[in-house]
Amino acid sequence: MLNPYQIGGFVVGEGCFYIDISKDTSYRCGFHCRLGFEIELRDDDEPILQEIKAILGCGHVYKLEYRRYHKWKPHAKYRVTNFREIYDKVIPFFQQYSLFGQKAKSFECFCRAAEIMQKNQHITQEGIEQLRTIKSSMNKYGK
Repeated sequence: MLNPYQIGGFVVGEGCFYIDISKDTSYRCGFHCRLGFEIELRDDDEPILQEIKAILGCGHVYKLEYRRYHKWKPHAKYRVTNFREIYDKVIPFFQQYSLFGQKAKSFECFCRAAEIMQKNQHITQEGIEQLRTIKSSMNKYGK
């Protein structure tokens, strides 16, 4: 059984908190925003992701096969994109079991973005701009 600090270690090494802002004219402000959290590991480490999913009580585990990239091996990905699950489960978990390094900084940005979305400010042009600013300051080498 993993302890919560081991989960933090997986996130620091193989995880990502991200903000996705995509153009979508079906929304009043013209954009759709969502938050995401994921960890990707080798496919033979999928049981670890299943355990993390059980501990956090949310999300999904997917198998990834990169058939078009002949040198890549299959992977498994744990992902949470449901806002309520992120806000009610993922964020409180990592507030209790702190991350470190650059991932801690990305997590702080992620939490600020979640607060904007919780207050429904992301449905305004000003809110979109706030999210874009936050997004540009996180995940320097990732998404």
